Amino acid sequence: MKYKIKYIDLYSQFSLLKKEIYTEINKIFKSSSFILREHVSKFEKKICQILKVKYCVGLNSGTDALLMALTQLKLKKGDEVITPSHTYVASVSAIVHVGAVPIFADIADDFNIDPNQIEKKI
Repeated sequence: MKYKIKYIDLYSQFSLLKKEIYTEINKIFKSSSFILREHVSKFEKKICQILKVKYCVGLNSGTDALLMALTQLKLKKGDEVITPSHTYVASVSAIVHVGAVPIFADIADDFNIDPNQIEKKI
């Protein structure tokens, strides 16, 4: 017998929060405040509370979050950045965009980068 195990079950996650999500989305559409408005500010303040930090910035995508993080590291052209070989294209794109070179390390059974591989790549 074959079993199918979903790697990520977004529908199950969504269904638990569906009512709250639709309520908030409707508020945003009704106010037409999509960019840099009170909803973003409220989100940023909440994340600061959760993380117990003074500042945070909400960005439009994970790609931009990676890019922003990499630009803050002040990498020089040709610097190497170790990243999982089993990754989304945005991880590599952000590395290349800042002029760095992606160095691929294998993943562990949990699909995260294998720490033992990192040491070998340094």
